Amino acid sequence: MMPSFGRLMTHKLKVRKRARDWQGSFSDVTHFRTNGFVEYGKRIVAGLQGEDVTASATVFLPSNVQIDVAHEHWLIDQTAPYQRKGMEVIRIDPIDDPRTGKTHHYEISVK
Repeated sequence: MMPSFGRLMTHKLKVRKRARDWQGSFSDVTHFRTNGFVEYGKRIVAGLQGEDVTASATVFLPSNVQIDVAHEHWLIDQTAPYQRKGMEVIRIDPIDDPRTGKTHHYEISVK
């Protein structure tokens, strides 16, 4: 990740991987803490099945986070500079650096 991009990661976040049991209830499987950036503002994004969903924010995470793009159920909590809990992940988009072909950062649409 480029040093100037890393300096933009000023929000403290807790990213929670969730699992659904046979009754449909969710529980946290694991979590990690990282710095990121949350850009608030509503916009229409395509969900996992291609449907239109209104996202309330986009979360930017650095490329070195341990996020599984294929896993469906995630929650993100912003813990600083202020708190916002339970932002449900709609989709995770890895953004690649065209010069190297490696992931530069993640853009995550949340509601």
